Amino acid sequence: MAMNALWIPAWYELDPSIVVGVTEEFVFHKPATNEALRFYSGAKEAAAVKATGAISSIHHKVLGDIESVDAQGLDYTIVLKDGRRLLVNAEEDPGLLYEWVDDSWQPSEMVIQDWQLEVKFASLSPFKAAD
Repeated sequence: MAMNALWIPAWYELDPSIVVGVTEEFVFHKPATNEALRFYSGAKEAAAVKATGAISSIHHKVLGDIESVDAQGLDYTIVLKDGRRLLVNAEEDPGLLYEWVDDSWQPSEMVIQDWQLEVKFASLSPFKAAD
């Protein structure tokens, strides 16, 4: 079944990495009735569920289409569909943005207030309780 989920960062290495075209098991906050499905960040003590899914697209309302978010480490790397690479601080100043220009990370003039991403799954298995 196709489904959408929200990736809302908690920063500090608490967020899952996501890549368009990848099929794997993902953990989500257990959704309440009529609540949007959200990736589990570990930031809140909350019930979690897991499901196997294939990501078909990732979108941000300002940045546009995204190929991948690497949330490993204290700086997250985002690769946009057009090939641009962004580095987002996830520790000291969460959300501070840098762009890869002339073979080095340069401070970006962009200011993103809302980092919520919409992730579309081409398929998502039924939910199971997360361990």
